[in-house]
Amino acid sequence: MAINVVCNTTKIISIDEFVEHVHTQVDVRDPDSIIEAAPMLQALANDRELVVSRLNQQIKQLFQHRAVSSGQVVFLAQGKEFYVRANIWPSSADVAGGRIYQDQFSYNVAHDHNYGFLTANYFGPGYTTDIYEYDNEKVQGYVGEHVDLRFLGRTLFSAHNVMYYRASKDVHTQFPPDDLSITLNLMIATPEVQLTDQYFFDLDSCEVIAYPPELDGSRRISMLKMAGLCGNTDTRQLLSDIAAKHPCRRTRLHAFEQLATLAPSEAGQIWAAAAKDRELLVSNSARKKLAAINS
Repeated sequence: MAINVVCNTTKIISIDEFVEHVHTQVDVRDPDSIIEAAPMLQALANDRELVVSRLNQQIKQLFQHRAVSSGQVVFLAQGKEFYVRANIWPSSADVAGGRIYQDQFSYNVAHDHNYGFLTANYFGPGYTTDIYEYDNEKVQGYVGEHVDLRFLGRTLFSAHNVMYYRASKDVHTQFPPDDLSITLNLMIATPEVQLTDQYFFDLDSCEVIAYPPELDGSRRISMLKMAGLCGNTDTRQLLSDIAAKHPCRRTRLHAFEQLATLAPSEAGQIWAAAAKDRELLVSNSARKKLAAINS
């Protein structure tokens, strides 16, 4: 399950010191090595001026540039295959009063993450979270698929707690905190994250119900859908190459779908090729399409 580390250190370090520590002491591909950085993340969280000073900088930049962090995230630092950010969690009163949309913060919806991350409570009482785990290797990845979710417990993520969430293993449902809270996150950003899906789950039916729209895969698919609507001969070749070679299974599936949209007379051949794909998400979907064509 997600691993909780109690860190009572009073040490204070700067964001530059933390980034240097991760660069020199942490193997971002080794969960044990990431977890060992928990005391240093807590030491960073002990800097009470860190977030507000960076927020002040970004408010000033807002009047100079169009690019700015979202209302939930304050970017703090970038490293090689990792970055550090602060996440702002509005209170239950903000949600109940309609001042924020809960889906903007993934409140009350079970979800996993396609990246590992280490998180520390920085400000406020912290949120409560229910934690589950699942076997990602047994999941094909289609909406409506049943997933074996195992409940592991409920945690109040409060002061001096540092937690490590395992990529594509831990599932959690977050509930709004009693008062506004802030967490600091060490986010792992290895290349494979861009190719791995992330899911929203229905806890009653234990089914996949959606993909987060901000995923790299979801953005790719949005572009492919546009290509299917207004593409030309060159687009067909691009889609064919993506369907044959792209490492993301969901991207390949949607490339096949848009090929069939652009060339409906060749849909049978397109789906026959898709049925040979190495991933069940693609091949099973293709067989259903072929059955519908042949019925």
